[in-house]
Amino acid sequence: MAAVRFGTDGIRGIAGESLTDSIAYALGRALAAHFPGGTILIGRDTRPSGAGLSAALAAGANAAGAHAIDLGVIPTPGLAAVVAGEPTASCGVVVTASHNPVEYNGLKVLGRDGRKVADAVERELEAAIEAELARGFDAASDQVRGASSTVEGESYRARYAGQLAATAAVAAPDSAAALRVLVDAANGAGAPFAVAALAATGAKVEGMALGEGVINDAVGATSPEALGARVVASGMDLGIALDGDADRCAVVDERGQLVDGDVVIALIALDRKARGLPHSDQVVATILTNSGIERQLAAAGIKLQRTPVGDRHIAEALAGKREGFGGEKSGHLLFPEHAPTGDGLISAIEVIALCARAKRPLSQLAAALPLDPQVQRVIRVEEGEAEALLADPRFTEVLREAEALLRGGGGRILVRPSGTEPLLRVMAEGPDATAVAFAAERLLGAAASLLGRRS
Repeated sequence: MAAVRFGTDGIRGIAGESLTDSIAYALGRALAAHFPGGTILIGRDTRPSGAGLSAALAAGANAAGAHAIDLGVIPTPGLAAVVAGEPTASCGVVVTASHNPVEYNGLKVLGRDGRKVADAVERELEAAIEAELARGFDAASDQVRGASSTVEGESYRARYAGQLAATAAVAAPDSAAALRVLVDAANGAGAPFAVAALAATGAKVEGMALGEGVINDAVGATSPEALGARVVASGMDLGIALDGDADRCAVVDERGQLVDGDVVIALIALDRKARGLPHSDQVVATILTNSGIERQLAAAGIKLQRTPVGDRHIAEALAGKREGFGGEKSGHLLFPEHAPTGDGLISAIEVIALCARAKRPLSQLAAALPLDPQVQRVIRVEEGEAEALLADPRFTEVLREAEALLRGGGGRILVRPSGTEPLLRVMAEGPDATAVAFAAERLLGAAASLLGRRS
């Protein structure tokens, strides 16, 4: 078995193959040793593999002297909120692979503050997991000690539902009763909470993919087409699509068209600035955020602070602030005044409140914020191939040529390994759409040729 490693969003793999009950059990023991004397809260999304991994995790933690509580199905930000609000909690673990297909699962560790633990802690946990696996044990023999009933976790889920309702009351004090909203919960962790949370804004809310199907299967934030079609057919004002663990959301306008994530960030930032909220003269986003948005925010007196890709980096940039705003193009939006991490349901509440204040169709609001042409492409890689490719002089020469092609017009290129999937990601951006597309295809073609496969 390959070494166990945390990516940008936890340990991920295909359940039962690269991510096993033994790994979950070993992580439980490692957490009990690293965070001694406290309660470990465990939540999960709706994947069939989640219950077994959660039980193995709890068994390992309990066998090593911790007290593990299984909260059952709850969004990642929901677990983050209850960990941060529970004095006896030492850490939390979410068993989820977020937007990945159903065969994947993952283990995401949250610290006492509800945020992802630091890289240094993850390295220590990796070493402890490897030591536990090398020592050898029978995880199944301890499963009975991990069978903490989710009845104990029900109060925590209710606490999170109450926090969402309270957030809606603050974010949307002027009722959104004129709006009709459709929410797609991706058959995931947000399904038990979505309709009630958004209805607390006063909007008329209907739901789809509320658990009747397979998580992330042609639904949710990565597949908003079905949501868009139903928004149009039902005459809705907007649609909200969550991902599998409900920490991000995609937004669809009244025409059924997906609103670019960078446009959503800009709309929220401009609305906050217009209302004079604290720290509204700055927004935190990643290196992927469109340069056209950066120029338009600057024109409104808002500085864009860029971070590496990953909502963890945005959270770190916002750390210590009780107000402020940041987000990723992918739909992770962070509001420190409401929650310690990005929460797709809180993001949806904020978008609904914004639309209620604007009293204009969402398509009109979005049309006022044009983007620079941008292309994002991927190529599948095996372990270590992305890093080797980025160090290959033949590829770096093509990269320099592509950068030179776009740089003269103010464009840019980013090439990076994915932190959550076996992919190499290429982003090209600039004012000339033809040049942008050519640069991206040139890089993908070079990568495919050097890797001996088709792009």
